[in-house]
Amino acid sequence: MLTQEMRVAARQAAKAELIKGLAWFLLGAVITGVTYAAADPGGSYVVFWGLMAYGGYRLLRAIYYWLNPNALLRKL
Repeated sequence: MLTQEMRVAARQAAKAELIKGLAWFLLGAVITGVTYAAADPGGSYVVFWGLMAYGGYRLLRAIYYWLNPNALLRKL
């Protein structure tokens, strides 16, 4: 049986995951923006899609666990 304390702890873990996912996504977007701004007109720049995709994955996973804390508790 899952207690209220366990559900609160699961939501806190999901919130921490959400923050980490957002940080990864924003890091990729900022680095991409910096390389784009530094590029000469018509020049090349680097899109850090891997960082943004990883951050998006963690964001989606965090939202799922936020809405379904029991799923996170079953993983533990």
